[in-house]
Amino acid sequence: MNNFRFSKIIAWVWPTLAKETVLSKVINMVDVFRISLSGGFDDNNKKYIDTIMKLDNSKTIMLETRGADIRVKNVLDIKVRDKQNIEIDYSEYAQEHDKKIFLDAPFLHELKIGQQIKFQQSGVVIKIKSSKPESIIAEVIQGGRIVQFDRAIFSNYEYAIPFLGEREKKDILRGLEYGIHIIAASLTKSKADIFELKQFLATKHADKLKIFAKIENKEGLTHFKEILESADGVILVFDKIDKLLKETKWTDELLIQECKKIGKPVVVTFVGKFDGKNYVLINETQAKKFCALGADACMIDTMLREDDPLALITELSEILDKFELKLHEKELPRFYENNEFMVRDYIIYNAYRATKEVNPRAIVSYTENWYSAARLSSLAPKVPVIAFTKNDETYRYLNMLRGVRGYKISLSFSYENLKRVGKEMIRIIFKGNISLDDKIIIMQANESLSDEKTGMINGLELYKFKNI
Repeated sequence: MNNFRFSKIIAWVWPTLAKETVLSKVINMVDVFRISLSGGFDDNNKKYIDTIMKLDNSKTIMLETRGADIRVKNVLDIKVRDKQNIEIDYSEYAQEHDKKIFLDAPFLHELKIGQQIKFQQSGVVIKIKSSKPESIIAEVIQGGRIVQFDRAIFSNYEYAIPFLGEREKKDILRGLEYGIHIIAASLTKSKADIFELKQFLATKHADKLKIFAKIENKEGLTHFKEILESADGVILVFDKIDKLLKETKWTDELLIQECKKIGKPVVVTFVGKFDGKNYVLINETQAKKFCALGADACMIDTMLREDDPLALITELSEILDKFELKLHEKELPRFYENNEFMVRDYIIYNAYRATKEVNPRAIVSYTENWYSAARLSSLAPKVPVIAFTKNDETYRYLNMLRGVRGYKISLSFSYENLKRVGKEMIRIIFKGNISLDDKIIIMQANESLSDEKTGMINGLELYKFKNI
């Protein structure tokens, strides 16, 4: 029995989950906490970040841009029945109201009579009945309970929202001020979107921040390769792109394989389906397939059972524990050939190959810019990778990588420190259940022969645990 999970979990910080009593129960199962800008960045988000960092400051905070995500702004649930009339209005801000629906849709008054709006989480469907400058009245087609901040879907209606609007920029700046570590860029359509976001971050001295592109529309699929090259990783929203895959050359398997081919992490989302009465979030068959393909992380895209986030996260964690090492056997790609970084990549390639030939219990490595850890992770080894870094952005990024546990080290950290601390981390991960004769690999993958900063020699070293 060990204290290590290979597949990472990303959970949305929802008001119920954000309570310290709840967070303290799930903190060890969640690697990354996601804050969405669909409701703007307010003081509650700062409290969420402060609470998470208080409980465990090794966690990564992901800020997700709004994109074209339209949400209910009511902080109270709204009960509606079939054929009931209800008023709708536009609001950017949260509203304590349960008799009127507020949506952050600036185009609301442009909607025509007969336009249907479905609320994703609750399954409620309404239809515009009358529209006047001062009010919009809708008829309830399918009743139920519209939950706070539910996502609104406008059937057969295309609306344009800037990829990076002024409101979004202000919210990102607040996020930077309060300590976010990674940005998830919603509705990325091309590499130009990633460059726009990078340029904005550079003007705010945050150019080292990692960016994950969310692929959730046809444009994103069409330009998938160029987006992958430009971003630091991708998030595949399969509930939105499943039907679109048939219109392109991609399949879910090919998308994940493309990420693995160039050594960048891939996140898959669980959004769930409405079965007429309840939302079913975790599809075990789907989770098994994603594990087999070596997906780095599973993201709970929306907190669908607000009353029991512990049960939801525990359910996903147990499924991942069950399937995460049941990988598809594949031929190891020789990614180091004809490569300007051939020495570095050859070392990583052989570190993975050694896991098959000498059966080590773990790999210990040092990484400055994340590449060696991410490239090794993309090969999906079945042993833990313990990665040390002096760089804070790299440290937070390691939480996104399958099979990697990152540790932040001081600037004066040396090779001898790495062996000593690495040995202790292995003991903790395996809860002491490790033999003195078990093998450990130490990897340093650079182009130069040695690293003057750490004193590490480029290459692989094989030790017995007792000799480290």
